[in-house]
Amino acid sequence: APVLTEGPAESRNPRDRKGAASRCAEPPLLSIVVPNWQGEQWLGRCLSALQVSARAAGHSFELIVVDDASTDGSRALVRERFPRVRLLPNRRNVGFARSVNRGIRAARGRVLVLANNDIVCAQDFISRLTGWFLSGEGGTGAPLFAVSARTVSWYDGRPNQLCMGAVWQGGRITPAWSDPAEPSPCLFVQAGAAAYDLRLVRELAGFCTLFEPGYWEDYDLSWRAARRGWRQIYDPRAFALHAGGGSMTKRFGAERVSAMKARNHLLFELTHLRSPGLLLQWGARIPLRLAREWAEGTHRRSHSFTRALLAAMPGLRAALAIRLTQPGGVPDREILAPWTGFRSSY
Repeated sequence: APVLTEGPAESRNPRDRKGAASRCAEPPLLSIVVPNWQGEQWLGRCLSALQVSARAAGHSFELIVVDDASTDGSRALVRERFPRVRLLPNRRNVGFARSVNRGIRAARGRVLVLANNDIVCAQDFISRLTGWFLSGEGGTGAPLFAVSARTVSWYDGRPNQLCMGAVWQGGRITPAWSDPAEPSPCLFVQAGAAAYDLRLVRELAGFCTLFEPGYWEDYDLSWRAARRGWRQIYDPRAFALHAGGGSMTKRFGAERVSAMKARNHLLFELTHLRSPGLLLQWGARIPLRLAREWAEGTHRRSHSFTRALLAAMPGLRAALAIRLTQPGGVPDREILAPWTGFRSSY
């Protein structure tokens, strides 16, 4: 099963242990974790907005930045402009999942808020997300696992994360969306703008490193929560502007990011599909997809199914090991059933 991976070595510099003495004090209610790599151009605005929003929420909080071996001015920016932020620097780059897992291990709050370094949130962002856990909005029944925000591109205002579900389309688990004006159930939670029950996240062992360096690990976590019957909610009132893939696109380029998404989509299905009927459909369509791409000459594209399949091969053993160790629970068809009216993202 996936574990909270201990990242390679943490810094021993005492300057990077700000707030160590405060850890003996009463734990805060909220732990806000921001993973960062080369995000100097976004990080100041992100942290400023998060601090304003957290103070407006009126609950005790801690703000943690896990810096993934940045070589820009990110660390200096945090130390100089945000002295109350806990800076946890990685000595080498380990990727999104391991960095967030380090923040999860360090967090002391009851509610975990995860925020990408390239979002700028509204003042009531934190209170909207965390109110479901702290004010009884979440209701009774199955445990509430997570609440996802609405984010739109800060370049053109187009939505880049809405109410996300999934549909069975063309023999694949396909992300799908709707755009409700009111809070609604969802399946997939965007880890870059969301709140979680920290205890339940730890029960699931955090983010799976199979998908590193990034993409689909938050959908994987959401699916594992849904498998257990835990609830997830989309609240469009929790709003943030989002550059969208800022650090990842900067590091890898748009084509490689597209290829990562295609590979990780496949690894997600290899890990989670259990229904014999759906598995049969999924497997039967693999040769058809490959034949179509080669006939059309599209197999050379960076995000083609052919390349995704080849890229996924090294992770096949790990994906199969994970599926063998995960407990049973809600069947695939029941997980997919509520989202049949959603619009496919592909």
